[in-house]
Amino acid sequence: MTIRLQRTSIVAGARDQEAMAFAAEISTYLTESMGIPTTWGMQVGGTLGVIHWFAEYSDMAAMEAGLLRTNTDPGYLERLSKAAEMFLDGSTEDTIISLM
Repeated sequence: MTIRLQRTSIVAGARDQEAMAFAAEISTYLTESMGIPTTWGMQVGGTLGVIHWFAEYSDMAAMEAGLLRTNTDPGYLERLSKAAEMFLDGSTEDTIISLM
């Protein structure tokens, strides 16, 4: 069973370009430095300024291990702290999907 973690967050104000650069940077960091293949995209239609990140894991245990690693990785946490003001407070949402 494959588990997909989808994270979304809404860009604050007119910071789309800055937020897209961050989305690319954090996705590259997760993929290359942490071994968590991560892609991202900008929502088309609906709510404007929504960025989506996607990471896939072999199972729930692998996802939990990946989340623990990201939540304790200094490089990841530093990047997140620099981007905090790019996104609306409380707009980040995670969805966990079991792929069939």
